[in-house]
Amino acid sequence: MPETENPSPRKVPLSLTLLATVAVLAIILAMLYLGTKLDTIEDQLNFRPPQATPAPAPDASAPAAGRAVYVPAYSHIYSRGGEAFLLEVTLSVRNTDPQRPIRVEQVRYFDTAGREIRTLTEAPILLRPLETISYLVQKRDVEGGSGANFIVRWSADGEVNPPIIEAVMIGVDKTHNLSFTSRGEPIRRTAP
Repeated sequence: MPETENPSPRKVPLSLTLLATVAVLAIILAMLYLGTKLDTIEDQLNFRPPQATPAPAPDASAPAAGRAVYVPAYSHIYSRGGEAFLLEVTLSVRNTDPQRPIRVEQVRYFDTAGREIRTLTEAPILLRPLETISYLVQKRDVEGGSGANFIVRWSADGEVNPPIIEAVMIGVDKTHNLSFTSRGEPIRRTAP
């Protein structure tokens, strides 16, 4: 019976091996670079509370425009037969006027029973044309409840486009991802 010979393994040219090694190293370095860039981008996007921008006093000779806005919010909602599902709330105040600034005079946060939890502004904040500011109520802050709300007082010197003021609620757990918004409604009277 003839003896079967094991075919000798094909030899890969050294230049091809070096080229493949360099390509793999380039891919690894690119992945490390992109991972670092993504971390930097995420760090830049992390929430930072608004800094009070000195707002000039209203011009007494100009007609004042502004009002209070009621914004519904939810620090949690109920599901699965009454189980609380925690939510993080971002309040967004957007100056929609492309030419004139507005002042955010005060932002107050209330619970389900209508009790004020806290004032989120230390001083009036000037919003330049088309500028937006945000306030965050973290997921672990459950004081507001399912009927939480904000009252935002704003003003401007003269007529301006009214701002868009809304709350964005987001909740994430192992089995559910949920997000929704609620738009603010102008009101005539504000809480004392």
